[in-house]
Amino acid sequence: MNDLPKRPLDSFDQAILRMLQQDNKTSQRVIAEAIGLSTPAVQRRITQLEASGVILANTAVIAPEALGQELTAIVESRLCDDRSLVMDRAKRYFAGVPEVQQCYFVSGGVSFIIVMLARNVAHFEKLVRQHFADNDDIQTYRTLIVLDKVKVGLEVAV
Repeated sequence: MNDLPKRPLDSFDQAILRMLQQDNKTSQRVIAEAIGLSTPAVQRRITQLEASGVILANTAVIAPEALGQELTAIVESRLCDDRSLVMDRAKRYFAGVPEVQQCYFVSGGVSFIIVMLARNVAHFEKLVRQHFADNDDIQTYRTLIVLDKVKVGLEVAV
C-alpha cells in the first residue's frame, strides 16, 4: 500500500467510493453518468484511489454457507507473553490460518479478537485445539459462537 492521498477526498471521490462499495463491478460509464464526470475522469480517479491505497482490493464477497462454512465464531485470546517477539510471531501465525477471516491485535485485557469460520462444531473444536489450546503462545482464550449475523459488511462510511 502506498501513502494515502495528500489531498482530502472530494465529493466526486466520495461518490465513486460509495458506488464501488455497493458493487465494484459498476462500470465507469455508469459511475460517470451518476456523478456528473466523464468516464476518463472517473477512470483516473479510481486509478489514483487504488495507487494511493484508499482502495485496498477488488474482491468477491462469498457467502460462507455456500462453501459449507456454517459456523462463525469470535475468539478472544491472550498471549502468554507481551514481548514483541511473541506478538509478531502470533500476528504472522493467525494471518496464515485460512479459517481466520478477521484478526485484530487489541488492547484492554486480551491480545487478539479473531473471527473464524468452521464447517460445524466438531470442526471448530479441532480448530480451537490446534490454534489456541495447543498453541504455546496463547495463555487463555474464550470462544463466542455467533447465533445471528445482524450486520456483516465491509462498507466504510464515506
